[in-house]
Amino acid sequence: MLIPDDVLDGEGTRLTIRRAWPQDNGRLIIEAVEEDTGRLRAGHLDAGGTVTVTPFGEDPALAGLPAAVDAGELLVHRFDRRAVVRTDSAYLKLLPPRKVTRVVTAHATAAELIAAAGIATPRVTSVDGGTLTLSTVPGASLYDLGLSRGGADSGTLTTLERAWSGWADQWPSFITAPRGDAAALPSYRPEDEVETLTTWMVRCLDFGALPVPDDTLRSAVREAAGRLLDGTPQTPVLSHRDLHDKQVLISGGDTGNGTLGLIDCDTLALAEPALDLANLLVHLSFREAQGLLSARRRAAGERAILALAEELSVSGDRLSAYALSTKLRLACIYAFRPRWRTLTKDWFHEAV
Repeated sequence: MLIPDDVLDGEGTRLTIRRAWPQDNGRLIIEAVEEDTGRLRAGHLDAGGTVTVTPFGEDPALAGLPAAVDAGELLVHRFDRRAVVRTDSAYLKLLPPRKVTRVVTAHATAAELIAAAGIATPRVTSVDGGTLTLSTVPGASLYDLGLSRGGADSGTLTTLERAWSGWADQWPSFITAPRGDAAALPSYRPEDEVETLTTWMVRCLDFGALPVPDDTLRSAVREAAGRLLDGTPQTPVLSHRDLHDKQVLISGGDTGNGTLGLIDCDTLALAEPALDLANLLVHLSFREAQGLLSARRRAAGERAILALAEELSVSGDRLSAYALSTKLRLACIYAFRPRWRTLTKDWFHEAV
């Protein structure tokens, strides 16, 4: 199924598709934006291309969503799965009731572990049915600090360099934080990374989403899997597992000083240190390809990451193996986002 750039809802309102997530039944969950109002809408496309979009702020699986959108700004809405709303003083995470216990437990585990490293992270302050209220984390994200603004690099580049330095100084405290009962954390092995990448490859093949030949995609994934599995894994450490520049916050506003904050920590696991570093490194290259990050700002982050990799004795082979896997995975994920479909073809060929 070719993912359309836009669709019409039942009222005839045109919606620009922002993201899509493939499902096993040939259906796509979509997140779209109303062209006239900018409001976020969610729905799905069935295997025949028929679109169904829910009214704004409604989802039968998320009972608390209407009240939540009355209280703040809808930031994320993945139909039937989750939504995130930002209020003046907190974030509201909306989930199907069956998922609440697992997510609350994951947040509690993350908060306990990360607090031991002196790093700020969101805490669940209340639970009301399927609505979780999360505390805010102070600071600006490395993504926001790095955004290109009119080509002026001098002052903002200095701020960004200080922010990256702050992250690099504190990251060793994160990966070595006391774990208590390590059994509470899942292990994420090279085999798991291969499985994740393979899953995204199959999704792209099933939907014809990535504009490259099928055999070329399969060959690239085999190459990445071989590098991950044939190398010598390093000792697992505490890992975020979905680390990128939007997840890392540095307090102190424009000064770039202060403490480290980390969000979306419910995927914590024990994994090779190369996993997080490669994910962060590759995301910077992708931001540059998207036109969101200048070459100088990307290089500032890369210097900090590579210097830290050397400090942590992360081998070049392991960093390279996880970087290739991340590049291919990003190509597959963004192939389901119409705005970036053309970019993913060039990005893929550059990666391989």
